[in-house]
Amino acid sequence: MNEEKSGLLRDRLNEFQLDWAQAPVRSEQISLKKMKNKKFLLIGRNDSLLQAIRWSLDAWNDECSAGVSIRCVPVEDEGGRSGAWRGAAEQAASCEADYVILTGWCCRGIGMTAAETMEVLEGYLELVQSLTKLHRRILLLSDGRVYGKLDSQFAASEYETGKTDPCAPGFEAQYFLQSLESMLTACARENGASYQILRTGKLFGACIETMEHSVYTLARMVSEEKETAMNLRPERNSYVSIHDVLTAVQFVLTECPGNKIFNVAGERADASDSELVMMLYQNFPGQCRISLNWETPEEKEGILLNTQLIRRYGFTPQVSLEDGLIILVKYMQDLDQIFIFDNTYLGKLTKVQQILLGYLLEIDRICKKHGIRYFLAGGTLLGAIRHHGFIPWDDDADVMMLREDYDHFLKVVQDEVPDNIFLQIPSTEKGNHNPFTKLRINNTMFATEFTSKFLDMHNGIFFDVLSHDQTGNHRWSQKLHLMITMLTRSIVFNKWGNTDIKSGGKHELICKFVSRAKRFVPMSFAEWAQERSLRFFQKKKSRYLYDGMGRNLKRGAFPKAWLEETIYVDFEGYPFPVPKEYDKYLTYLYGDYMQMIPVSHRRTSHSILLTDLGEYSAYKCPGAEN
Repeated sequence: MNEEKSGLLRDRLNEFQLDWAQAPVRSEQISLKKMKNKKFLLIGRNDSLLQAIRWSLDAWNDECSAGVSIRCVPVEDEGGRSGAWRGAAEQAASCEADYVILTGWCCRGIGMTAAETMEVLEGYLELVQSLTKLHRRILLLSDGRVYGKLDSQFAASEYETGKTDPCAPGFEAQYFLQSLESMLTACARENGASYQILRTGKLFGACIETMEHSVYTLARMVSEEKETAMNLRPERNSYVSIHDVLTAVQFVLTECPGNKIFNVAGERADASDSELVMMLYQNFPGQCRISLNWETPEEKEGILLNTQLIRRYGFTPQVSLEDGLIILVKYMQDLDQIFIFDNTYLGKLTKVQQILLGYLLEIDRICKKHGIRYFLAGGTLLGAIRHHGFIPWDDDADVMMLREDYDHFLKVVQDEVPDNIFLQIPSTEKGNHNPFTKLRINNTMFATEFTSKFLDMHNGIFFDVLSHDQTGNHRWSQKLHLMITMLTRSIVFNKWGNTDIKSGGKHELICKFVSRAKRFVPMSFAEWAQERSLRFFQKKKSRYLYDGMGRNLKRGAFPKAWLEETIYVDFEGYPFPVPKEYDKYLTYLYGDYMQMIPVSHRRTSHSILLTDLGEYSAYKCPGAEN
């Protein structure tokens, strides 16, 4: 058996590997209940795909303590030795498993003589005969080559076939993959086992070795800035990132019925070579030096898959072809930089961050003038500590204050901010029901998915100012205070958005009752109750605070002592105040806060639907280095 060394994946993998290894857990498409304490047996050629599947299962133990047990039987098959497969059958016979995964020859070259191929098939047949007698659920990974030659633009469904041409290149792969699938199907039916076959599009990803295809070839050309010319070809292929293959493997095993075949491809991942070149040129205009010849050559077949069936069962791919290409090129470039998608916000993210920096400097001026204590908050504080500036993909900025400083700030801010800044609180704008303060720039637009429903409100570029309020000294009073605050905030927010209060667990019945009752509660009373709950412990001696206004409400109370002392740290070249105990505070907020979010998620934190920077589209904060 192949045993993996212990330790968290984040300590063993690079950021690209960790990104796709954790993809199935992050996807929320696979039930933890169905993974809990399950035993997996992995069998296949000793390659990166087998290892990737193992790591994706390990991630359940890292992230959810799922108790997943994994046994890996690598087949050292070089030159078509059937003995390697017979040996795998002997090892598998001693393993108990709920699920068996065979990687087969998915997206790998065949590269064997006819005699070697037959020898491998003999050994493989012994393996699947043994497995189907011992195990109830077996999944085989295959790929789109099994369909053979398809008509132009014809996307093959699972039980359709293309043309078979024994004289054409690639026929041996079609025959070989069909044989692997047929043997498993026949043995499973004979022995009463449940089989599944997952056929992938052309697989690609950072740190994954597969057979060479256009995505790898073109990405490498761009990463090396290699000048080359290509002929236009009309045939399209279905591609799929390793993120989605790993997720689909677990999804099919746990969420789909047995004795079925499924195709999987990525999101918006059908493309011709010329379309790939255009994606690369749009995202790497300075490095993409691939030219296209307009003489159309003889058409060649592509592998185009119909993935309606797996989607019908609820699977949704997470990584688009374009995003996967960007990740792959940047991995190949091996730049000593933090990965980020450069095309975020239509190229406006840097401008937005400059505007937010200007906000921060204005807040700092006002607070210093009036003796108001404040700290960088949330992701802004995290960026200051981890990046000495904005988190590269962050699109907002926040500051926090204690209640007495927050009230003082509200008294003076209206007279201090420039005329182009609007103070947005419920008392200054009818229809606004946020519990905290937003400062917005006139004649701009920065509407989130929620606020875009209320375009009669001011939706300009915003900056948040929040208060941390006192809570009880005892755990029972903190829990009660937290629950009341959550309910009053939920009533206001859901009444505002005309939505139901969503919750689960032990408070589900309370939330259902309040969700129905909220329609009878006047908004003015709901806001009064919300404000009353936030300030309930204001005049009491308390050693604890909570983020009653912000997004960290559910994290509960933290010691007030963490915000008693201030130090200054560098943020985009300027000194800004942070709590001296920032390590304890950030750990309370984020856990291991030095760990960055997954590579494929490094886009902005808000779902901004409408963006217009107006006259600030060329804004640069005075003195800023960026």
